[in-house]
Amino acid sequence: MISDSYISRDLSDLEKFVRELSPLLIKGDVVALNGQIGSGKTTLAKLLINNLTQTPIEDIISPTFTLCQTYNRDALEIVHYDFYRIESEVELLEIDLHESLKDKICIIEWANKFSDLLPKDRIEILIECANTERVYNITPLGRFKEAIININKMENFLCNLDIKFTELKKLPGDASNRKYFRVIRPDDTVILMDATQENDIRGKTGLSNGVDDFIVIGEYLDSIDVRVPKLIARNKIDNMILEEDLGEYCYTDILTKDNYRKLYSPAIKTLIHISDIKHPKNISKDSNPHYLQDFDLDIYLNEAEIFIDYYWPFINGKICSADEKQEFILIMAGVHSNLTDDKTLMLRDFHSPNLMFLENESGFKKCAVIDFQDALFGHPLYDLVSLTNDARYTINEDHEKYLIELYKKDFSFNNFQFDNFSFMQQYQILGVQRSIKILGIFARIAILESNQNYLVHMPRVINYIKRIMHSGSIPELTKWLNRNFKETFNV
Repeated sequence: MISDSYISRDLSDLEKFVRELSPLLIKGDVVALNGQIGSGKTTLAKLLINNLTQTPIEDIISPTFTLCQTYNRDALEIVHYDFYRIESEVELLEIDLHESLKDKICIIEWANKFSDLLPKDRIEILIECANTERVYNITPLGRFKEAIININKMENFLCNLDIKFTELKKLPGDASNRKYFRVIRPDDTVILMDATQENDIRGKTGLSNGVDDFIVIGEYLDSIDVRVPKLIARNKIDNMILEEDLGEYCYTDILTKDNYRKLYSPAIKTLIHISDIKHPKNISKDSNPHYLQDFDLDIYLNEAEIFIDYYWPFINGKICSADEKQEFILIMAGVHSNLTDDKTLMLRDFHSPNLMFLENESGFKKCAVIDFQDALFGHPLYDLVSLTNDARYTINEDHEKYLIELYKKDFSFNNFQFDNFSFMQQYQILGVQRSIKILGIFARIAILESNQNYLVHMPRVINYIKRIMHSGSIPELTKWLNRNFKETFNV
């Protein structure tokens, strides 16, 4: 539990504090360290850097004379500053403090020298020496107040379940407001999902990211033998769940040109398995019905509008005119008119970040699905498109063709209204809408949340759209994109 103050008598006490503090830190955060000379600011900074980046302690250098040192792990960058020798704001400009505050974790010794220049979202730690003890006084500011409340709620949740754990290790998140933690116990690990910040109110598309949907859809998928994490416990008041840990082998992290057939074979077979089942509209197993909503024209167009509402101003610097928007909507409605009215369980985000490879399982259960709360009743090829037009992992044209043929080989065409000849038309109608929507979502995150992390994926998604444009299957949309985004698409 994170409290107002900690007493450290030895290094193990301080290491425990660091393990509790580290999961709170995200890009853009500031840890402001203050205290007299020799109080232990550098020691605390080194332990934090070690915990967050796995950099060996002996390789972490005090920035007393260099003024700053940078450390990296994957996409996380930490800058360790020391303000002791800095006398003016001009010097802060010279060491790029302003840039670091945007998207890096900043750990700053002697931060009180320029506290007025630091962001309001920060955690201040004042270290006081008393005999053989050190007292670490914690002052959370801005978002840290709520973050500490949330982390304490998580620990209370685990304690109430009598779960003994040694560490909460924060895991990479997704585009939602959820946070994921690996709960490390003496003999095993489990996953804690914190959905405290999520709103369970359904929007105009009828979708929600709510934990209720996650649980009931997960139970249904388990009942039809699709491999999903087992639910261990739920805290309904605080919107948290504890679930099985499926390991480290996320498709995004382990896919290579040499193993993609091995990994994608059970993924394709999972989709075939789902399409072979006649699913009920009410998938709930208890007395509270959960009806799958249809992926219909309204949802198709509402999601396409995200492109107009966010990608357009992101690229053009102004909102789209009403006439251009109306033309786009009419074109997308025309594209949708050629889509057959076939329905099955549609998971919607069936792509590499949400798939885990389980070597010890057999058959299609080697592919586990970890995110599915947006499931609808929709076209069977939508999830194939999610897999083969993956926004986070590049699927080249040869790999895409291979996966399509692998899918078609076992797909039961007799159960649906389209055939092998019209397969690609259906596939591209769904593919162009999904990729256009994703461009809009990435732009929305950049505009509304000042989060630039997803922009790196835009060229990949644009390339998927250009493949479809090159096919000639969507001529009106191709003309519209070429006219309004000539430099981007130019087909």
